[in-house]
Amino acid sequence: MNFDDKQLLGDIYQLAETGIEATRTVLPKVEDAALKEELEEQYNDYSQAKASSEQGLIDAGAFPKGNSPIQKAFMWGSIQMNTLAQTSSDHIAEIMINGTTMGIVDLTKDISECSNASESTKRLAKRFIRAEQRHIDNLKAFL
Repeated sequence: MNFDDKQLLGDIYQLAETGIEATRTVLPKVEDAALKEELEEQYNDYSQAKASSEQGLIDAGAFPKGNSPIQKAFMWGSIQMNTLAQTSSDHIAEIMINGTTMGIVDLTKDISECSNASESTKRLAKRFIRAEQRHIDNLKAFL
């Protein structure tokens, strides 16, 4: 496994961890059962992506590096501020769509920058992006 594989797997790991934290933070604020179900499915997809990328890193002899406590605190605070006055389903769906879109953009760039990554690592990244796109499409129903 080369440097690009480790870099791309690390990027997937961090994005999945961010998604897990964001979803975990917003779920208690959700009252709509259908939205809660969609977010739980997204949470499960993040958990699977994190586990797959973590295993790939471990197999390569690398240690998965999570997000820093500062990054986690900033994201948590941002969600708290964005949901302080409004916790409607459309607002929460918008927050999640925006965050998910940023993740897609970041990972798409990462795939381009890690051009020497193996096909299996690129497939994992592309699978993550497809899942994210599916969640965006599903979340649009709540807008």
